[in-house]
Amino acid sequence: MTQKETKEWRLTGSGFELFVPQLNRPWYNYISNAEYGLKISHLGDAYSTTLAQPRIAVSNYDFFHPSKGRFVFVRDRETGEVWAPSWWPCKTPLDSWVCRHEPGATGWTGEKRGVRVSQTVFVPRKGAAEAWLVTAENVSGETRQIDIVPEMEFLLYNSFGVDPVYYSWYSDTRVDDDGTILFERRIGEPVTGFFSPLAKPDSFETSLRRFLGDGDIASPEAVRKAALSSGMSGGDAYIGAFGYSLSLGPGEKRTFGFLAGVGTETLAESRERFGNSGDLERELEALRSDWKAKLDRPFLAPVPEGDYKNWLRTFFGYQLYQQSLGMVRGTYRGFRDVAQDIMGICRYDGEAARALLLDLGTRMKSSGQALRQWNTEGGANDERDFRDLPFWLILALDAYEKATGDATVYGESVGWVDSPKAGNEAAGGEAAAPGTDSAPVPASLWEHAVTGIRYALRLGEHGLVKMGAGDWNDALSGPGAEGGTTFLNELAYHALTILDRIAKAHGFSHPFDTAIEKQRLYDGVMKYWNGEWFARAVTASGEIVGDMADVGGTPAGADAANAAHPGRIFLLPQIWFAISGMASHDAKSPAVSKAALDSVIRYLERPEGLIKCDPGYSVHDPKAGNLSALTPGMAENFAVYNHAAAFAVYAFLAAGRTGDAERIRAKILPFTHDWRRTKAEPYVLVNFYNGGYYPEKAGEGGVPWLTGTVNWLSLCLFDFDLKK
Repeated sequence: MTQKETKEWRLTGSGFELFVPQLNRPWYNYISNAEYGLKISHLGDAYSTTLAQPRIAVSNYDFFHPSKGRFVFVRDRETGEVWAPSWWPCKTPLDSWVCRHEPGATGWTGEKRGVRVSQTVFVPRKGAAEAWLVTAENVSGETRQIDIVPEMEFLLYNSFGVDPVYYSWYSDTRVDDDGTILFERRIGEPVTGFFSPLAKPDSFETSLRRFLGDGDIASPEAVRKAALSSGMSGGDAYIGAFGYSLSLGPGEKRTFGFLAGVGTETLAESRERFGNSGDLERELEALRSDWKAKLDRPFLAPVPEGDYKNWLRTFFGYQLYQQSLGMVRGTYRGFRDVAQDIMGICRYDGEAARALLLDLGTRMKSSGQALRQWNTEGGANDERDFRDLPFWLILALDAYEKATGDATVYGESVGWVDSPKAGNEAAGGEAAAPGTDSAPVPASLWEHAVTGIRYALRLGEHGLVKMGAGDWNDALSGPGAEGGTTFLNELAYHALTILDRIAKAHGFSHPFDTAIEKQRLYDGVMKYWNGEWFARAVTASGEIVGDMADVGGTPAGADAANAAHPGRIFLLPQIWFAISGMASHDAKSPAVSKAALDSVIRYLERPEGLIKCDPGYSVHDPKAGNLSALTPGMAENFAVYNHAAAFAVYAFLAAGRTGDAERIRAKILPFTHDWRRTKAEPYVLVNFYNGGYYPEKAGEGGVPWLTGTVNWLSLCLFDFDLKK
C-alpha cells in the first residue's frame, strides 16, 4: 500500500484533495457536531439536518440534480462572467481548482483572471449551526472589481418529501438589523432558520424565484445583473443570499464569515461566540486540532507510510464517527447496524459508545424481540422480526468492555419498547393503563441481552435457528419464518460463548446450559457441510440454499465458473464458522474450517475482492426470495460485498492466515481502486463493488459512507497484533 502518484487527487495527513471536478457522481463529506449535521459534495451541493430526534431538514436538497447547496457566486465586473470556487453550479472554466474534504470541514479554492476565491464550510464544535469562511484575494498585478454572492436554500421540515410550494405557504421571512435573514415556519412546532453575515452585506435576497429570474442556478439573473432585491419573500422557495461589491488592489485580500442554522437561541449564542471572521478562523483551527486528537489512535498492526497511513489518520476513524454519531444513518437506524457501530466506535469514543448502548437497549421489546429499525423523524418503526438482531447486543457490550474496561454498563437499567412512556420516552413506549401493573419494567442491559438470546434461540427440525423475517442478509427472504440459516447458528454460538465468558468473569447468571446449546448449534451447521463449503439456508420444506445442487435462479451456462463448482456457494457461513469459534469446537473442526476458508479463496475471490455468492441470480428463485430479485451484480447478489469481506478479513486473522487477510483487506480499501471504474470516493469505504454480471458495471462502488465494513476493519486493527 504505497503512496499513489496522481495528478487528480491525493490523500494527505489532513484529508483528501481533488484537482479535477469529476462529474460521474457526487463525492460527499459528512460534517457534524452532536446537534447538527451537514452532507456536502465536492461540487458544493449539500443539505443539513438537526440530529436530535425527530430530525428536521434545515436546508432543501435535490436528489436528482446538484442544484441546491452551499454556493458562492463570483461575478467579474469587468467581463460580466460568473463563476464559483466550487466550479459547480456555474461550470465556468477556471485557471485552477481544488476541493478539500477533511474531518470536520470541506472547502474549495478557485482562481480566474488573477482572482482567487476560497470557501470553507464547517460545523462548529457546538450549536445547531454551520459556518462559512469566504476569502477573495487579488493575486494579479492589477486592481480587480468583483461581486461575491453566497447562497443557500432553506426547508425547515422533517422530511424532504414536502412540496416546495406547500411549505412556502406556512413560512415567512424577516431581516434583523445586523443583516441576518430569518426563516420562520409557523405550522406545527414553530421552527426558525437563519443565515447570518458577520459583515453587513450591500444587498440580500430571500426568494429563489427572484434570484434565478430569467436564468437558472448555473447563471442566476440576480448575480449576472448584480440585482439582489433586498426584499422579503412569501409563498416562494426560500433562500438566503448576500451581495458584496469589492474592489481589490494587487495582493489585497478580504475574508467574510457567515452562520447558518436553526433556532433563535442558537443564533444568539453563535453571534456572541463569533463576532467576526477571525473568530471563525480560530474555531476552524480548534476544530481541526480536536479531530486530529480524536483520530490519532495506536493500532496493533504496523502502518506503513503513504495512502494507507494517511487514510487511517483521517477518513477511516472519521467514517466511524460520522456513521455512528453523525448523519450518515438517515431516517432509519437499525438494531444490528447500531450494535456494530458501537463495536467500531468504542475504541475511539467510549463515552459515545456507552450512550449508544443505553439507547440500543430501549429498542428491544420485553419479549426479547428487537426492532429492525426505528424512525428518527418520529414516524412508524420497522418491527420485522429478524432473528439475528437480539444476538448482536452481547457482542456490542463485549466489544465496549474490552475497549474501555468499563463493566458497569451491564448493570445499567433501561426501558423496553413496550415499557411505560415515563420510563422509556426515547423508545416511544406507551403509558400503562391506570391501575395496572402489567407493563414491563426497566431492566439491566445484561438482562436485555439474556432475554434477547432466549427469544431468538429457537431451532427447527432442520437443526438451524429459525430465521423469522430474516438474518443479517436482509434480502434472503425465501426460507421463510420457519426456515433456518447456518449463519444464525454460528452467530448464536458466538453470542453464547461471549455471554458465558462475561458471566463467569463478573459473577452474572443466565439460564442457558451453554455446552448443550452450543453442541446443538454446531451439529445443526455440520448437517449442511458438503465437504467443501457450508450451505447458506434451508426452507421449512427442506429446500437448500447454497449447496452443490442449488442452481435455482441461474440459467444453464450463465456463469463459466459454475462448471468449476456445480451449485452455489455463499461467503457468509464459511467465514463465520471461524469467527464464531466453531472452528475449535472439537478435533475435526479445524480441518473443516480450513477447507471452508480455502473454498472462499478458490471460488469467491476476484480482483476487486470477495464475491458475496457465486453464481449470482439473474431470474427469481423462490427459495432465495428477494435476494434473487436484486439486479445481478448489485449489493448481495453476485457483488463484492465489502461488509462481508471485512468479516472474512477478521476470520482469516483469527485463523492465523495473515497473508490472505492482508490481501483481501487491501482490495477493500477505497484508494486501491481506479476511481474511473468505481465512480466512488477514494477516501471512504463503500458497501460493495459491482460483481460485473453486466460487464460495463464491473467494479462500480455502491453505497459509500454507510457500511459495516468500517466497523469490522476497526476490529481487525485493534484485535490482532500482526507483529507477533
